[in-house]
Amino acid sequence: MLTAAQEVRLTRSEAEEFLYRQAEFIDTRDFASWIDLFTPDGVYWIPARPGDTDPKTQLSFQYDDVPGMAARCERLLDTGTGGQQPRTRCSHIVSNVRVVDATADGMFVVTSRFHVTHFRRDAMKSYAGSYTHHLVATDAGIRIRSQRVDLIDCDGIHDWILQVYL
Repeated sequence: MLTAAQEVRLTRSEAEEFLYRQAEFIDTRDFASWIDLFTPDGVYWIPARPGDTDPKTQLSFQYDDVPGMAARCERLLDTGTGGQQPRTRCSHIVSNVRVVDATADGMFVVTSRFHVTHFRRDAMKSYAGSYTHHLVATDAGIRIRSQRVDLIDCDGIHDWILQVYL
């Protein structure tokens, strides 16, 4: 007999809706709902170089597990956090969503492209690149086991500290 996770299929349209919802949670600063999209062992990774494969041994802009995400989001929402005075506002555009792989155990690999604009202290910054999501089917629905964020300029010179998730 198949488990609920094994019976799940993920269409491109469903993957798009999932990624759009994820982006909306970040844009509206609903970080609790955003974190709930991850599995308890989920990770979020922005590598510092193209082709990096191991966030534990290679330099990263961000590499957070769920407790790390919760702590970072708590700081982002704290009105006393100096680094968020005034608050960063952002807008995500997600496109070119593809379900590129699915396994019998309910794992889906979804790739997409993104453009994120951040605004803070009269300055706008733009980020562009690709996402790779490893999604799993759970009894609570589709969840993120890992999200990799590849910036197109990851190996360039950066004069900023990334405040909000991309």
